Amino acid sequence: MNSLKSIRLIAGREISERLRGRATWILTGITTVGAVALIVGPTLFSMPTKPYGVGLVGPSAQALAPTLVAAAKASGVDMTTVNVSDDATARSELTPKQTSGQGGGLLSSLRGGSATLDVVLRLDTGSATIEFYQTVSPTLAAVLRAVVEEVHQRDVLTQAGVSPSVLGAAQQPEPISTVTLKPASSDIAGRRIAALAAGILLFFSVGIFCNAVASGVAQEKTSRTAEVLLAAVTPRDLMTGKVIGIGLVGFAQMAVTIGAALLANAVVQSSLVPSEVWVLLPAILLWFVLGYMLYAFGYAAAGAMVARQEEVQSVGAPFTVFLVGGYLLMYATIASPDAPWVRVVSFIPPLMPALMPARLALGQVAIWETPLAILIMLASIYGMARLAGRIYATSLVRGGPRLSWIAALRPR
Repeated sequence: MNSLKSIRLIAGREISERLRGRATWILTGITTVGAVALIVGPTLFSMPTKPYGVGLVGPSAQALAPTLVAAAKASGVDMTTVNVSDDATARSELTPKQTSGQGGGLLSSLRGGSATLDVVLRLDTGSATIEFYQTVSPTLAAVLRAVVEEVHQRDVLTQAGVSPSVLGAAQQPEPISTVTLKPASSDIAGRRIAALAAGILLFFSVGIFCNAVASGVAQEKTSRTAEVLLAAVTPRDLMTGKVIGIGLVGFAQMAVTIGAALLANAVVQSSLVPSEVWVLLPAILLWFVLGYMLYAFGYAAAGAMVARQEEVQSVGAPFTVFLVGGYLLMYATIASPDAPWVRVVSFIPPLMPALMPARLALGQVAIWETPLAILIMLASIYGMARLAGRIYATSLVRGGPRLSWIAALRPR
């Protein structure tokens, strides 16, 4: 039997075993539901905001309505004005109305609950009063104060004899130009969410399926199944077929999860999903394949070194450290994506599967970086496969206590 046929048979055997087990289907369901919830959740639970209601008591305050609306629009505040006849009516409109049998509830208490007005403005001779029920938006309060102060200054200067032309010129705003040396992306929030989702998905998927490789190898060794299989195939073909078979199941799971996320986004049209999602999704699948292959060969060697099934986690600890390290550094990458150290660290092979997709989602990967990173990963995978193959071949049928990494890496 040639090597290619042996690998195909072993891979098919692994695929059949994984698909017959419930764990694969449960894991696929959990990741799919999580991805869909991440996209659909913010849309379903987002509450539409209502404009701030500002009550104007008296002719003096009511005359400021156009000025208040213009100032609020310039400040980005959504506001409407309401003319109120007297103070008693204004205070009644500020007080939240209790809903029958519910006492208002948490949602009805937000921004004054079911109150008609959020704030009331009254102008008296030489003074102004701003009333609200419990709290008021600082931005809204600042707009009201600025308008009142502007009107007061205009009245004082007019009474002092300042001509309307000079007064108008003084109140004309000075043109200010704003220059941003490095503008932030308009969809930076969506990019950060995409980077976080990609990192979490890759971390858990690579970790779960690589541990499945190690557990499968350990089970075959401790149950003496490997000795039977090695009578028909070589150790290298057995290891490669197992890695490929489990990897194909993991790739299919990722494709299902991403496909469900795309369908969910097509339905809700989430504003949190960046427009570069079609570039990011193939990158996630690519880095899953590369990251899985790099770690899976190492985990296969770790599984062959154990004497008991319970030792898999401890033997695979060196790889787990790198997986967790990449996952934690992903958060630092999202916080400071343009930091020089982030670019350097993201080219370390064990950390690439977590950091490169995050940097790509944030728009921080230069054109030349992706092919260079892929070449480095392919070289690392080749080196890991050669090293793991040597450890796997010598450790799989070895009896006795668990083999340490120092002993496994010692030249023979």
